[in-house]
Amino acid sequence: MSNKLIADKSKTKDNPHEGHRQRLRKQFLNYGLDRFYDHQALELLLFYTNPRGDTNPTAHALLNRFGSIANVLNAPYEDLLEVDGVGDNTACLLKLLPEFFAKYMLSGLDGERLETTSDLCRYFLYKLSSVQIEQLWIICLDDKMGIVSSRKISEGDGSSVSLNELKIINEICKSKCTSCAIAHNHPLGNTEPSREDTRLTESLKKSLEGMGINLVDHVIVSHEEARSMFKNEVVRLEDNLK
Repeated sequence: MSNKLIADKSKTKDNPHEGHRQRLRKQFLNYGLDRFYDHQALELLLFYTNPRGDTNPTAHALLNRFGSIANVLNAPYEDLLEVDGVGDNTACLLKLLPEFFAKYMLSGLDGERLETTSDLCRYFLYKLSSVQIEQLWIICLDDKMGIVSSRKISEGDGSSVSLNELKIINEICKSKCTSCAIAHNHPLGNTEPSREDTRLTESLKKSLEGMGINLVDHVIVSHEEARSMFKNEVVRLEDNLK
């Protein structure tokens, strides 16, 4: 019997799941995740926090508890730890992924101009879709719609955020820009604007116009989509992953 065959048998004996792991890795490298069920995709991911054990039961337990991959990744850290097979490393990895994805997508927009409503919605979708509490952001733009600055100016308690008009105007004036947009997220709801959203936007646009500053849009973001209040155009996260 060859040394290689002995070594392979010894490796399989030490880790009986190794053959299954190699098959899943090979399937991913050859075809991506298109041929994977959701539990298989999670199972593959969990290989990297559980290098030897069977991650299939944990993947199923996560989906049974939270219902979908999106809900798993958006679940609170403490809730993830309550699932059998999920330890600190796994919970941390699952919480890291949405924010890492946002950084990845935003890095592709570095140096780009936000020339269309879709561009603007996409930018804020990547920035806010994974955020669990409501936040208000301002993006300041130059004459060619390039990004001058982007900053968070307030944060809510989980379901609401104060849209303080004076604070928004002060932040915009600091940048000395001539165009800007604002965005906030609805982490627990859809992207339909509330009456307060509409009132603030109309008042803010009028105030900025008097200062020679153009408010190009107010974007509302959920976990799945971003909506322009000015043109009612919607950009969906799933469409940008294809």
